[in-house]
Amino acid sequence: MTEEPVEEDYSGGGGGGGSVYYENCDAARAAGAAPVHVGDPGYGGHLDRDGDGTGCE
Repeated sequence: MTEEPVEEDYSGGGGGGGSVYYENCDAARAAGAAPVHVGDPGYGGHLDRDGDGTGCE
C-alpha cells in the first residue's frame, strides 16, 4: 500500500491556507498582508485575538 503525501499546514490552526505563515502581526504587516481574514493565505488563530475572523486588525 502506498501512502499519499501529506501537506503540512502551518496556518496556526485557523483555517488559512497554503504555505504562507506569519509568526505574528508584525510579520503580516511587514508583508503587506494585514489584516488577514479567515480563508486568506496566512490566516491563523494566533493572529486573531478576539476571534472575529479578522487577524491583525
